[in-house]
Amino acid sequence: MAESVKNAAAEITDAGIVGGAAKLTPEKIEKVINNVLKAEGGARLKTYVDICAHCGLCSEACHFYLSHDNDPKFSPAGKVKQTVWEIIKKKGRVDVEFIKRASEIASTECNLCRRCVMYCPFGIDIAYLLLTVRRICHKLGITPQYIQDTAHSHSATANQMWVKEDEWIDSLMWQEDEARAEIPDLRIPLEKEGADIFYSVIGPEPKFRAQLIYQAA
Repeated sequence: MAESVKNAAAEITDAGIVGGAAKLTPEKIEKVINNVLKAEGGARLKTYVDICAHCGLCSEACHFYLSHDNDPKFSPAGKVKQTVWEIIKKKGRVDVEFIKRASEIASTECNLCRRCVMYCPFGIDIAYLLLTVRRICHKLGITPQYIQDTAHSHSATANQMWVKEDEWIDSLMWQEDEARAEIPDLRIPLEKEGADIFYSVIGPEPKFRAQLIYQAA
């Protein structure tokens, strides 16, 4: 069963990664990598890479490693070795397939929880190293489609569900009308100056579960 799951996962392709990869050239990859390392890497990045003793103590902290039968490729150090170490060793001269794999590792095989940092005797921040990989991949346009869509949604609508301001207001008015059937005097004020209570919602509420707003009111 575990083997079939691994094989199925290996066959999954992502439109964001594949589409971005088609636009890359070796020159662009090398330029972007070295620009990021020079501008945003610095001594911290170099120190972390240099002092890692490859002891493997971080492995048991990683749920990706534990859930993949202790496969060393999924250990925190293994993920760094497959990405950051290769990038630095080759001075950015890596191919498109490497960048595609690096994006998959940084975005889908590590959620930056930093548990591994707590186990590392040197306190190496592996999340920071993989964030650097994410940064490189983002600037190269190699990012999973879902992450791209979520980022664009935040940029355009300030939430992750593409809920526009007029839709948000309509949802509040609709739920206020629904609530008045039970409580005639109930109001759901929006941006009321001097209010005593501030209620913050997450994107899925007005998008899929608007009744939660009514219930909270």
